Amino acid sequence: MKRILIVVFIIIALALTIFYKLNNTLSVKVERVNRKNLNLTINLSGNLSFLRKIEIYPKISGTVREVRVKPGDKVKKGEVLAIIDAEDLKKQIEQIKNIIELAKISSAFSTFNPQSEIKISQDQIKTLESYYESLNKLYEERIIRSPINGIIAKINISPLETVQASQNNLNLNNLLGNFANLLNMFNLSLPQNNPAFIVIDPTSLNAILKVDENNILKIKEGQKAVVNVDALDQNPWEGKVASISKIPSLNKDGTYSYEIYIPLPQLGEMVVEGMTISATINIGEKKNILTIPLNAITFKEGKTYVYLYENGRAKEKEIMIGDMTLDEIEIKEGLREGDLVIISPIDKISNNMKVKIENSIK
Repeated sequence: MKRILIVVFIIIALALTIFYKLNNTLSVKVERVNRKNLNLTINLSGNLSFLRKIEIYPKISGTVREVRVKPGDKVKKGEVLAIIDAEDLKKQIEQIKNIIELAKISSAFSTFNPQSEIKISQDQIKTLESYYESLNKLYEERIIRSPINGIIAKINISPLETVQASQNNLNLNNLLGNFANLLNMFNLSLPQNNPAFIVIDPTSLNAILKVDENNILKIKEGQKAVVNVDALDQNPWEGKVASISKIPSLNKDGTYSYEIYIPLPQLGEMVVEGMTISATINIGEKKNILTIPLNAITFKEGKTYVYLYENGRAKEKEIMIGDMTLDEIEIKEGLREGDLVIISPIDKISNNMKVKIENSIK
């Protein structure tokens, strides 16, 4: 008997709830289904990066005499960044000069004395002179200069530090050939791993955004974008898609993403590499389509519904949707132009509930 009473009580409670919902009038806001043009966008995230970063390696080995810049300094093309003590190389150049003079004398002597054991040809002398010129050019490299107008991003050397020549240095032991014994005073070093300086071109700043494989075909070069830099409390900046990667990257979840590039040269001196950004890409426009506010729709068992206002009642209606923006959505099927859809409060409405309109209708 007790169980029967409990069941009866539950049934009565449900009946009263349904009766209350059906007969109590809820104030709602509605909006007409209209035709309009829908601007389509995609929201993306990514990071800032300078595409032109110049790594500068010392071309001679020696001790750093002075460093004239610090990270963040603006520099001009040709500006001196550091000077390396190259006294040893200078001495080697003088020795090569003396060897050339001796070679010329020996060549002249052998011309007048065919019995001489030392025979040096004019071609050999020219080779020595060529190496001498190369060493002089190398000596000039003791002064490290900026190759571009830019900003010092990183410095990996300091005064009194010993640095090694980069792999681009002249491999004199190979070049000298027959004169290796004469010039064995040259001590060539292996290249160092880190560049002495990294200089960035601020005008090469790009927003690099990740796009999933479902949206990449919607992105085209030239599309307008609005970019927000999370670390800057300023208005967003406008740009355009300049290029789109054709090779995907594999994400941790097993999906693929593609990179798109948006130049932002106007921000180059205000930001640093790697800052987080968000962007909205305008991917096109659909014209003269049925739309409703995004907050008017509900989802149930994998289907999409709205509530229509019909003769003082909320009527549930299944619809088919298309593209959407942040606040509007395209209606492909289920509604007609002029229908009144309820936009608020959706969470308190049930099918066939009594409702009354509290807002003016456009």
